[in-house]
Amino acid sequence: MPYVKKTEKLILYIVSIVTGIIIAIISYFVYSRDVRMADYLIAIAIMITLFPAGTLHYFEFRWKKAIESKIPDLLYDITEAQLSGMSFIRALQTATSHDYGIVSKELRKVVAQIRLGLSLEDALNKFAERTDSELVRKVSIIISGVSKYGGDVTKTIRSLADYIKLLLTLDEERKASMRMYLGIVYISFIVLLVIIVILLNQFFFNILKLAIGTTLILPQIGYEGFRRIFFYATIVQAICSGLVTGKLGEGSIFAGLKHIVIMMFLSLIVFSLIVY
Repeated sequence: MPYVKKTEKLILYIVSIVTGIIIAIISYFVYSRDVRMADYLIAIAIMITLFPAGTLHYFEFRWKKAIESKIPDLLYDITEAQLSGMSFIRALQTATSHDYGIVSKELRKVVAQIRLGLSLEDALNKFAERTDSELVRKVSIIISGVSKYGGDVTKTIRSLADYIKLLLTLDEERKASMRMYLGIVYISFIVLLVIIVILLNQFFFNILKLAIGTTLILPQIGYEGFRRIFFYATIVQAICSGLVTGKLGEGSIFAGLKHIVIMMFLSLIVFSLIVY
């Protein structure tokens, strides 16, 4: 996914929020005629509000990681070119003929900007701004500093490539260790839905059905009341579990938005198709 400008993000977020608010307002007018539909519309409003932000964050995260994963290979190739006698900028230009996936397109932009008269430092800073990656920003600062103030450029770049490769390896190991916990969160949420289905369909539905026409049992609220309590309980649980999952999996609260949408969608399916 290419870089998305902040203004485009803002427009997308505003549209999704306004759409969610409109659906929530519709649910208010539907409530008097169909309580269940009003509840479902509230859930849909929340999902529509969160879905664009969660989806955009996911694709941007994948895009950044695809770029970051190719940075060590790019730096190693630049180092090899420098060892053959090329300057850094010449080595950078030579690297454009190699295939680094998504990075190749961004690299060609950097080289084109340098040819048009932009300094290496400014071209690398623009590259860091487009990717919005902290890792790329640090690499740009280090390379710009070495090129500007002198030093053993080849040795510095190779050490930098080794360091980045180590960071990426550690990040992959962290993700692998976290997958089990992510699975536990989803399994726990599914177990919660199963328990709620059993309680509503097999316990509350039958008990309250028997209470009709008798004075022995006088429930404070009817079946629909219990149903609504459990429905909104699953919504709250989906939000909390989704945020925790995002933090564990990708280290970001915003990464949990897509998990919230997924869990809320599961809740909506269960309550609309399985629960009485």
